[in-house]
Amino acid sequence: MSITSFVAEDLPALLDLLYATAFDGEWPAFLQALSKPFDGAVGMLHFFDIESETTPLAFPFGLEPDYIASYQDHYAGINPYPIQAFRKLPPLVVRRATDVLSAEDAIRTEFYNDWMKPQGISPHHMGCTIPSDSRELLVLAIAPSPRHMQDNIDRYTKQLELLVPHLRRAATLAKSARPERATNSLPAQFACAAVLLSTTRGIKAVNPPADQLLKEGRLLAVDPLGRLFLRDPDSQAAFMKALDAVFVREQPLGGPVECRLPLSNFRLSLVVLKLPAMDAQLALVLLIGGAGEAGVLGSAFFTAAESRLAKALLSGQSLTEFSKQAGISINTARKQLAALFAKTGTNRQAALVAWLLQRGG
Repeated sequence: MSITSFVAEDLPALLDLLYATAFDGEWPAFLQALSKPFDGAVGMLHFFDIESETTPLAFPFGLEPDYIASYQDHYAGINPYPIQAFRKLPPLVVRRATDVLSAEDAIRTEFYNDWMKPQGISPHHMGCTIPSDSRELLVLAIAPSPRHMQDNIDRYTKQLELLVPHLRRAATLAKSARPERATNSLPAQFACAAVLLSTTRGIKAVNPPADQLLKEGRLLAVDPLGRLFLRDPDSQAAFMKALDAVFVREQPLGGPVECRLPLSNFRLSLVVLKLPAMDAQLALVLLIGGAGEAGVLGSAFFTAAESRLAKALLSGQSLTEFSKQAGISINTARKQLAALFAKTGTNRQAALVAWLLQRGG
């Protein structure tokens, strides 16, 4: 491949994917496509938080699932390439990894010998830094095979240089994309712990109770790729099913999931709520303590018929399913739903479910 064919064939398709990423906030499709013009290169896009000097989010591409898993479980913690050092490099300039860590030092590390070398990743791989705003820096590392690097380094450098200004533009647009801006304050509306998640389990926003749980790290945690998970394996498996219900099967509610705090009797109930259609790529995770029959559903706040409908919605049933099960017409079910909306001050089923959960429904 020549740089001319890259410009004519690969660059337009990459830019289409890149600017689509800017508005949906999801990077994997672009990154997987990036591998091809670099002859099957592998790599990772890191999101570096400048204030805390941490990397809360990273997207690998071209790597085998086993190596991604081992990176999460162990190798991220011994990665000898300090992301902080990339701040000292000129932004938007394509550089070699050896500008941060010499090849001689790299090949003496466990990270290189047990993780990089088996995948054919050279200490001479390349990358660049892209500021998205004053608080965040993107670090793109891309690693063609050593043989391809030796034969094509000039072409690779030119290709990446052509992409760099667009990467910066896309990263800046992604920070101000409408879905995140419109929903970023949504968790603050809840008294219980609330987390806004993307389809990749990336955290978009949290409220103070959820932030406290994350800081404690005993119940909730974030893996090296920036994805939310539950410490208890059984709870995590149920959580993944709840996310699948919302994102894949497009159900309005995933869960409830009983969350156990390891080595204690402390429990919370977790639910995943699908957001309105305009935010189809985001979901709201709520953690509620002490939910049960003694909440508003057991009080005189609702009629018996309204309570039955509310319980059905909490269990994930649709209005049609409830009407068939209850032996009533869909119009009657709609009237009961309208009464629930009026009493709770809500106007969407997802908001109604959240209202019920907050009050121990």
